[in-house]
Amino acid sequence: MGGWKAPFGIVLVLDSASFYTLLVVNIIFLLISLMPQITDKGLSIILLILLASTNGLILTGDIFNSFVFMEITAAAAYIIASSKKNYYGAYKYLIVGSIAGGFYLLGAIYSYLGTGSLNFADISLNMKESFLPYVALMLFIGLAVESKILPLAGWVPDVYASGSPLTPAILGTGVTFTMIYLLSRIFITVFNGYFLDVIYIFGLLTLILAEIAAFKQEKLLKALAFSSIAQAGLVLSVISLNTYDSLKAGYFHLLNDATAKIILFVIAATVVGSFMKNKTAGISFSIASFSLIGFPLFAGFRSKLLILQSSFESGNYILPAALLFSTIIEAAYLLKWNIHLWYENNEKSEKIPWNIVLITLILSLFIIYIGLFPDTYLKIAENITNGLMNYKAYVTTVLGGM
Repeated sequence: MGGWKAPFGIVLVLDSASFYTLLVVNIIFLLISLMPQITDKGLSIILLILLASTNGLILTGDIFNSFVFMEITAAAAYIIASSKKNYYGAYKYLIVGSIAGGFYLLGAIYSYLGTGSLNFADISLNMKESFLPYVALMLFIGLAVESKILPLAGWVPDVYASGSPLTPAILGTGVTFTMIYLLSRIFITVFNGYFLDVIYIFGLLTLILAEIAAFKQEKLLKALAFSSIAQAGLVLSVISLNTYDSLKAGYFHLLNDATAKIILFVIAATVVGSFMKNKTAGISFSIASFSLIGFPLFAGFRSKLLILQSSFESGNYILPAALLFSTIIEAAYLLKWNIHLWYENNEKSEKIPWNIVLITLILSLFIIYIGLFPDTYLKIAENITNGLMNYKAYVTTVLGGM
């Protein structure tokens, strides 16, 4: 950009990883935009700003530029989080997010001190070993808030459960997908796997603790918020194994989780009472729940099976045990909520708009399709994996013959 070549100029990088991530995130935003009932008046422009900033985060090849896009993303997310007068949740999010942004900026500064460059490819080639631990730690803290890693994900339940339906629907899917991609790009492509052992531990703890917290919730949206935290922990712990198969399994599961969470968050936030007057929406909700649990014939079963396979092949037996434990808990609370919503006799139940019913139904049928024919999502996951793990191609593409 600006006529300056890398590493001196700001670059946008479009490889297989960024292209397919861009495709997924933009489809998520498109689906959300087709359900205007969940978007409060005045938030449409903010949603477009959020889309632009997430696209920038996916494409950028510059660490300071990623900080700028992350701050724009955060500012838009704070405004969305404050909808429905959810000022407490938004303020909590603002405080934690601002601290995280400060750490990320410090990481960018230390990267410059350690390499004399802000370019991702140049940093990966020239980072001084003495700077690397500090840079990795600060960047991880900065990304942990938006990637929903405990203990820095405490803002999520208050934001997801108390704002407008748009809040969890977009922050829990499109924004989370973007942030996990950015974390993968930095720690796998740029740092070549450094610090992933630490991320693995935090991911496992997040998975287990968040599922236990979800089980204890008495409000559906709070249970789904903790479920979202848990699934982010699962994906990051799988990705942190840093093998081709584990990375593919992680992104396959992230795709399945995003699909299910759109259905779950939108329906949970719009249905008042039981499913008896919204049977089609209820069926979609149940299908998404079964996928999240990992029942056979549903998409989540395929990705959890691939996670187990990749874990065993890498000699890791702790993650499969944690996955089994969390799945049992997940099944307990999701089945409980399904029974409650199907059999509760509530005369105040109102029908939800037809377009929301149609979109969630199409997504639920797609979940079954992926459960039977997973190649569509597997190819996307493979392309993202190829782009993230092909370090030499990334450096050559960005820096050319330098």
